[in-house]
Amino acid sequence: MPVRAPTSALKPKAIRAPARKPRKVGGVRLEVDLKVESPKIREMEKVEMKRRGFKWATAIIVLICLAVLLKITMRESFLNNPKFSLKQVVVRTEGSLTAQKIVRTSALTTGTNLLTVNMREIQDRLLRLPQVSTVKITRDYEGKLALEVKQRQPVAWLECTRLGMISGRPDVGHFIDSEGVTFPCEVLTPAYQALPVIRYEALTQSLPGMTVSDLQVKSALTLLKHCQERLEQGDTELLAIDIQKPYEMTASFADASLITFGVDDLQEQFARLDRIRLEAQHRQWRIATLNLLVKQNVPVTFRDAPNLKGLLGDPVTASLNSSTKVKTTVR
Repeated sequence: MPVRAPTSALKPKAIRAPARKPRKVGGVRLEVDLKVESPKIREMEKVEMKRRGFKWATAIIVLICLAVLLKITMRESFLNNPKFSLKQVVVRTEGSLTAQKIVRTSALTTGTNLLTVNMREIQDRLLRLPQVSTVKITRDYEGKLALEVKQRQPVAWLECTRLGMISGRPDVGHFIDSEGVTFPCEVLTPAYQALPVIRYEALTQSLPGMTVSDLQVKSALTLLKHCQERLEQGDTELLAIDIQKPYEMTASFADASLITFGVDDLQEQFARLDRIRLEAQHRQWRIATLNLLVKQNVPVTFRDAPNLKGLLGDPVTASLNSSTKVKTTVR
């Protein structure tokens, strides 16, 4: 009787491929390796790999050639095109900072390609100047680039001889704007010479482009703003503000009067000043000094002996001296 070979004898002896899940055929579980190894097949695979490698190499060479061609085209059409070269820089600004310095700070040179100009970098350079508030840059790709620079507008000189800040001089003079930012004087014009002066020897900082944090300087700016608003209504022009004590300011006016203000409650002090000035104008008195720190019995001195005729029934008392200035107390 013939003997049947065991089932395991049916398995092929070829090299197995990576593990495959056995398939179940009938009642017999078979593992079939479809990858048949032979010298002919290996030769064919080598030829196929060479063919694929040649295709990849050709594709890479073509891409490199296209990239080089594109680069040359871009360079000749845009980067080396004289149409996009910088020919003119237009500066629109108003202030103490000159247009020449703005151009030098921007580091722009004639012939620079406008396509390669870093607008952000130019803006950052200009904003580092303490006089500059905002910067707007536009280009038209016709050889022109415009710089619109908004400068800080000074409202007064800030003087502190201890720190070398002297008013009225372009080399060491410093301005201050309405926000309390200081910046150096680049040019001196008649309009700048006529600006009022804030003198403060106890100034704690002198950093151009930074806001002054001293309360006294902030109060002086508020006083200056009130005086400028009143000047439009016909009041006397303010010339200078001297801060000699932490709690008081002495304002010098064009009529040669000296008025002392406190750093707080300026509205209330101006109300007292208006009452006193109204009375002085009515009686033709010329005020020399006035101390508004005192809320009652405000001390006032006059440049000439005031005419006190008819004041016996008024709440005004005067002590006349032989000098030209008379000290009078007004309630």
